[in-house]
Amino acid sequence: MSNKPKLYEKIIPKYIPNRVVLAFFSIIAFFSGPVKRELRERHFEENERFLKEKGDAFFHSGRLIENQMQWGSVLFGSHKNANMSYSGCEIIATYNALLCLGDRNTTISELIRYFEQKGAALKGGFGITPSAPANYLKKRGYKVKKVTTRKKLVIDRLGQEFHTFIVTFYWNRENIREQLHTVCISKESDGFYIHNNYCRAEGGAYVRKGAYRTLGDAVAGVGENAVPLVTVAIL
Repeated sequence: MSNKPKLYEKIIPKYIPNRVVLAFFSIIAFFSGPVKRELRERHFEENERFLKEKGDAFFHSGRLIENQMQWGSVLFGSHKNANMSYSGCEIIATYNALLCLGDRNTTISELIRYFEQKGAALKGGFGITPSAPANYLKKRGYKVKKVTTRKKLVIDRLGQEFHTFIVTFYWNRENIREQLHTVCISKESDGFYIHNNYCRAEGGAYVRKGAYRTLGDAVAGVGENAVPLVTVAIL
């Protein structure tokens, strides 16, 4: 039996402009609305308690998160499929970006609560709209530039000018059913590193992926068949 993607599975990643897809996510977030306040507050309290109980072996406040696959018990959203393992990648990428920028004033539980109110798409079933992290960081006073191009030269120029990046991408440019993922990419002295991209070391621990020579190389390195939907550069 052939696993070749059908035409309708190719249409969005291959033929629909990225700007149109971003607008679609924003429309979904607008009409589905925020998670109810009472539930947001309950999630915040339970997440704070859970992360404290799990300890530093699972989550160390102030260190970048690489292990989203293990976050199924961390609450996010009110959709039946929503939790931080399934649909929390944009929130994790935003938290990691804040750490890369030297900002340790916001906890991951606070970010979850914020995005449940501002940007949750389909009550968290579709995560948050990919524009939400950029809007949040602008409010925090950071210089932010958002591009939807797939051109490597343009992305490389962003890498020369900015310090930290959030990239949302299609896992497979030929098949929308393989969904999307969002990562943080940091620029360090020896190159660019991808965080929370499901990369595992020999011992099984989740680790960052790199170092890449340019930002465009790092974006291409997120997956063999991946293509970017939006790149957010932050300074």
